[in-house]
Amino acid sequence: MISAPLRKVTLRLQPADRAYVRFAFSPVWECVAAFRAWMDPGRHALLLPWITRIKPAVSRVDWEPLSDLALVPRGAIPDFLAPPPDTPLSKLNDGLASLKQVPEDVVRDEIEIAYQGNVPQSLRRALKDPSALLAKLASLIEEFWHRAVAPEWGLLHARLEGEVLFRARSLAMGGLDHLFRGMHRDISYYHGRLTVRTDSYWDGKKRRRGILLVPSIFSWPDAFLTVRPPWQPSIIYPARGVADLWSDSGRTSPNGLKLLVGSSCAKIIARLQKQQTTVEIASGLKLSAAASSEQITKLWRAGILERTRVGRRVFYSLNPKGQTIFSAFHGEPTRK
Repeated sequence: MISAPLRKVTLRLQPADRAYVRFAFSPVWECVAAFRAWMDPGRHALLLPWITRIKPAVSRVDWEPLSDLALVPRGAIPDFLAPPPDTPLSKLNDGLASLKQVPEDVVRDEIEIAYQGNVPQSLRRALKDPSALLAKLASLIEEFWHRAVAPEWGLLHARLEGEVLFRARSLAMGGLDHLFRGMHRDISYYHGRLTVRTDSYWDGKKRRRGILLVPSIFSWPDAFLTVRPPWQPSIIYPARGVADLWSDSGRTSPNGLKLLVGSSCAKIIARLQKQQTTVEIASGLKLSAAASSEQITKLWRAGILERTRVGRRVFYSLNPKGQTIFSAFHGEPTRK
């Protein structure tokens, strides 16, 4: 994949920007980022278990022209390929509908920017009919969704929702300083200036007000920036906890603990070294919602879990007693 040197893009956040910070998911973006990860596995080591799993389902499909546009340097990916979502809980069909409605001049301009004037002949031919190109791209993204992303969406959605709640609470309790703290190595905020290290093009002039933050699983290890009109200024950044999404939970549950409490319960105890919801537990361990809830309730009543409510969601993790039990069978517990 082509690499490009990063530069700094700095947005001076005015009161109107600071008053309009919002969060959203983007299933279309997850597809585009997942596609990039599958095509460049060497750069996405944490995603290798997923990449290996989906390979048979996606290897025998002709992905052009999606591959032509998704595999340019990260700062040059045409913004129209995954338009910033208009609603917090955007669905795949919403994003695909927005993609198919992108104005023709925006399509042409962003492809020219992506290739710096050296647009491949195949894309130049496709640009003679931008509407047909957009329809083809939407079809390929939907195909990749069904083959590679949809089977994991329950787990991914739960993790993304948890990330939004975490960042929203950080914003409410500590303002923008707390919100952006530790978000990504290429994102910093200081005295009203939001800086992103990226190769994304922006002339520093016109932009819409506000900031949209879009947590992502498949963007790891990179952060992405959208600034150019007509799009909402957006930062796509990796959600926390990507490393353990596809970990083999069975390996973290030693035989002694399995014999004591059962295999499923031992796996849940291992996962609860970090805060998770019952939905995340169920998706990650391929359990039914009822089975996950039953085990969590049992561990809660046994007095080895902490419970934290954020909005309508409840997060569970091992309390000190639970960590002691886990470490007795497994050595040192993992720190939160």
